[in-house]
Amino acid sequence: MKTTSPKTHIGGMRLQSASEAEQVQQLLGWTHEQWCEFQFEEYCSFVEAISYGYPTVKTELLYSPVFRGFWNNEWSQRDRLEFLEFAPESELPTEVLETEYRFVHSHERLLEEDLFMIKYSNLLKLI
Repeated sequence: MKTTSPKTHIGGMRLQSASEAEQVQQLLGWTHEQWCEFQFEEYCSFVEAISYGYPTVKTELLYSPVFRGFWNNEWSQRDRLEFLEFAPESELPTEVLETEYRFVHSHERLLEEDLFMIKYSNLLKLI
């Protein structure tokens, strides 16, 4: 695991993302392992869907540190802007929060989201 130093911008962002992930886990009643498992499942499902019929593309995406970094950054941004903006103050039951969280990060939703797909298309030039 990479060390995080708040002395750099990247280190500060990693600490912020880790803190937000912990907050999400607490709100959902998930362990860190459950959260990681969900994130990885959606990662693999997205790669599978976007590369269907192209096994070489699938392998390149699955093992690309550039794509994984993009995925993690986008995930953190969705946590911050689409979930943590309302969830901590909401009085919704945990089950409803979990449903919303799963929707926010659904690979199926992301495949239909124009801005995400534009960013993804731009990223392909770097892989």
